[in-house]
Amino acid sequence: MRTYIAIAEAGDGGSWWISFPGRDGIVSAADDAGQIVQQAQDALASAAMHGGRLPPSIKDEAAPPDDLSEFRSPAMVVVIPFAASVARAAAE
Repeated sequence: MRTYIAIAEAGDGGSWWISFPGRDGIVSAADDAGQIVQQAQDALASAAMHGGRLPPSIKDEAAPPDDLSEFRSPAMVVVIPFAASVARAAAE
């Protein structure tokens, strides 16, 4: 299992937009803060199942951005645990 860095930024009506630094195109949304981790894992699983490259993991020395000012406030860094091998096996 690896861990990935996601950025969750406020959407409208309590929703959250989720993105992964270092990998444009892997995005998701959550209806509320309690869904952020699951939705982020689902986005990573979808990318893995469709042959997409995952963002760098923390093990690969990925670091969160130093400045979140480019994201809609409030924004937060979220650590996402994910096992890519499980997602690939499910696709087969």
